[in-house]
Amino acid sequence: MNGDLGELEATVMSLVWRAETPMTVRETMEELRRLDRPLAYTTVATVMDNLHSKGHLSRHPAGRAFRYAATRSQAQHTAALMLLALHRGGDQDAALAAFCTALSQDQQMALHRALAGKGEDAR
Repeated sequence: MNGDLGELEATVMSLVWRAETPMTVRETMEELRRLDRPLAYTTVATVMDNLHSKGHLSRHPAGRAFRYAATRSQAQHTAALMLLALHRGGDQDAALAAFCTALSQDQQMALHRALAGKGEDAR
């Protein structure tokens, strides 16, 4: 699972995040087939509608279908999950300290850059 996303929802979100343009249900279904996840059109449509209802996807009419796009980047989604876990974790200072000591040296350097305002823009 990916936070508030089920396994299939997380897979669909990964596809939408990687796509260069908003995706239709049919395009998403075809990408899932390429990943050896053949699903019925109605299943994919339901998942994408659920993601829209949860606020993860926006949708815009495209003929008789909809085109779906992520409402925030994958980095923004991950940051929101991290903040949610931090707020639910009791002693925030202890949780942050434990998190920081668990980071690799490269991750610690990236954190230092981000705190100094030199990190990559959230995409």
